[in-house]
Amino acid sequence: MNARTPELDKLGSPISISDLFNKCAILAQDRPDKALKLYRSWLSNSQDPHRYMAWFNYGSLLQGGGKAEEAINCYNECLALNPSFPHAIINIGLCHEKLGLKDLALQTWASLVSYRLLKEPPSSEMVVLALNHIGRLQEVLKQYDLAEQALEQSLGINPKQPAALQHWIHVRQKACSWPVYKPLPNISQNEMLMATSPLAMLALTDDPVQLLLTAFAFVERTYGFKEEFLSKGREYHHNRIRIGYVSGDLCVHAVGVLLAELLEGHDRAKFEIFGYDHSPEDGTAHRDRLKKCFDFLRPINSLTDRQVAEQIMADEIDVLIDMHGLSSGARPGIFALNPAPKQATYLGYMGTTGMPWFDYVIADRHALPEELTPYFTEKPLYVNGSFIPLTRENTPIRAVVRSEFGLPDDSFVLAAFGNVYKITPEMFRTWMDILNACPNAILWLIDDNPTTTANLKKQSAIYGVGEKKIFFTPRTAPSEYKLKLSVADVCLDNYPYNCGSTTNDIINSHTPLVTMTGKSLVSKMGKSILEQFELGELIAYERNEYMRIVFNLYNNPELLRGINERIRNKLETLDRLAITKCIEKIHFSS
Repeated sequence: MNARTPELDKLGSPISISDLFNKCAILAQDRPDKALKLYRSWLSNSQDPHRYMAWFNYGSLLQGGGKAEEAINCYNECLALNPSFPHAIINIGLCHEKLGLKDLALQTWASLVSYRLLKEPPSSEMVVLALNHIGRLQEVLKQYDLAEQALEQSLGINPKQPAALQHWIHVRQKACSWPVYKPLPNISQNEMLMATSPLAMLALTDDPVQLLLTAFAFVERTYGFKEEFLSKGREYHHNRIRIGYVSGDLCVHAVGVLLAELLEGHDRAKFEIFGYDHSPEDGTAHRDRLKKCFDFLRPINSLTDRQVAEQIMADEIDVLIDMHGLSSGARPGIFALNPAPKQATYLGYMGTTGMPWFDYVIADRHALPEELTPYFTEKPLYVNGSFIPLTRENTPIRAVVRSEFGLPDDSFVLAAFGNVYKITPEMFRTWMDILNACPNAILWLIDDNPTTTANLKKQSAIYGVGEKKIFFTPRTAPSEYKLKLSVADVCLDNYPYNCGSTTNDIINSHTPLVTMTGKSLVSKMGKSILEQFELGELIAYERNEYMRIVFNLYNNPELLRGINERIRNKLETLDRLAITKCIEKIHFSS
């Protein structure tokens, strides 16, 4: 038996660096504390010329354990021995970002990019990685012009990067930088289409074939899961049927704000409600309310997909509901394991997921008519009424005047408060034509970020719409946002990506919404809600009709007041449990 200690051989010398890495890799799986101790001991005894790699691995282990500041110290030791080691520079930037030092993170990665001008530059792969991190973080900071520049430089070095191209496309959408598909060297139009994310594509076309192909392409390149059937053959016979919801949006989020009444509405005599929660703690009363909606709430942020699936199996969930689909924060790896006998997707993504492990999609017949079902991999489960939950507004809205928000009191206010990335050149042109035809009308948009606002102002000038006709308002707290909706005369829906959660707020303000519907589910959301309120006269099927509806409202104050009153009356009698009842039926569906 070899008599050497964990860190020294029998002659008192440090073990080899390769042995060190092998031992620490094994220890890190179950006892990271022992791996860290072994690294510290080895580094204090070794003069190996490659010990900079040990400092790097030591730092990586600390970084993985959430100890960013200690990791930075290790990476600096690594760089003291090998000043141009690019992996350490990349990771220092990530640690700065984790610590909230975003500017320092950007500077760190930019320094690595600048090293490509030196005599011994880093590899192209490392420069590309640094540029992609810059682009990603600038996107998070809504510095879309800088994000676009970084990603274009990255794609200029290596054009075969679907992930970077995907972000570049969505950044241009968010910036309203048109056309979105700007030509790039060595990248074809087909490659751009194939790299477009499903969420971005929803705002670019209402072609259901394209949306299905985009979903399939995204799933294929992003999720390499091997589907398993953990719950196969299982049948549970509980006194109450168990429904589980998997969500990272149980907070003040476009999805989360719609869920409380739906979850509270379950018949607790017949159903037990479980939450598998990976949401951020935003400290709000709404977050607290959502957490109380469940009989059992399982925090899963720190769990792997398989661990979550095992918990779902242990809970003997009958029906498992995904609240993300292909949107940000999704945990599809959980559902690929099929931990529940029946699985459905709902609300988080307004289209087919293209994922084979979902049995159902919850929708309504206006949003997902029979002719659209061939382009969905999920079987529709239909709600009576709209599949978009409509919440009850219990907080009284005080009376306000438009001048409080910098608007002319005598104007006809057209509000378009949807996410700016959903605005298309065609829709914006329609809005500009409406403004030019209605002398007293103004357009009220979200001031999301300086880049996008500047681009929209430039576009409005092209159509001859002056600054006195278009107003921008910053994002605000929900209470003030609802006050703003109350002073609008008409809200303008987007197309092809209709408003969802925003429409709920519009309806609660009793304000008419003019929508345009197309062939995709996402372009039928406005129709779904307006049909429930018997307001078919506000639904357009092409651009000229959309404009005519707005002109009619502009010229008929009595018509506007009548619609306000119809919305108010319908809200009083609305069946708010229809979606809950639909979800409860999944257990009995074949």
